[in-house]
Amino acid sequence: MKIILVEGITDVNLVRYIYSKMKEEYNFDDFEASKRGKIVTFKNRYERNLTIINLKGQDNLKFTLQEIIKPIESEINQLGIITDADQNFQQSEDEVKEAISTSDIDMKKISCFLTPNNKDLGNLETLLLSSLDKTDIPQLQCFKEYKWCLTKSIPDIEKRAIDKHEVEAYIKFSQKPRNRNQAQFSFFDKNGDTGLWDLSKKEFLPLVGFVRSVFG
Repeated sequence: MKIILVEGITDVNLVRYIYSKMKEEYNFDDFEASKRGKIVTFKNRYERNLTIINLKGQDNLKFTLQEIIKPIESEINQLGIITDADQNFQQSEDEVKEAISTSDIDMKKISCFLTPNNKDLGNLETLLLSSLDKTDIPQLQCFKEYKWCLTKSIPDIEKRAIDKHEVEAYIKFSQKPRNRNQAQFSFFDKNGDTGLWDLSKKEFLPLVGFVRSVFG
């Protein structure tokens, strides 16, 4: 069994999107969800050994490792953990390592990736925005003034909150249009691949490589 743990539903869908590009016969909708308490599991209906688990926040990592992963450790070949680096890379990494250590799961089965690129500060929104050529996207040029106004008017505003809204502005006002502004819906919709994100961009390559290393 190969499992990837992620922080939220947008991460789940990005992993599903990467998976769908790994082989021609793979599809975004190959995963079906089931719920256990706060934790939502997405099991692949065709490649039954592939699973994505939505932690619904890094705070649930320790619980998931101890209560869900540890009891089935003997069935697991590879376990990947994707979480945000946020504003303190070392602290985020230490928290993941502490959760792993507490679980007593064999470290040789586990690999970790901190978004955006496993070396810099940030999160999933940081990764998504970094892949875009903002000079060619009108709504993001407009967003620059809004962003400047927000940071000037609200000194303690969270950068993550601004990044989230910038991603939403890109999605909502894309030329498609898709009539949705949430990042979780921006990879695939009822019409298929939205084309809003290009996984061949260098910014995505570290995460794409990580997912392939776990699910490959």
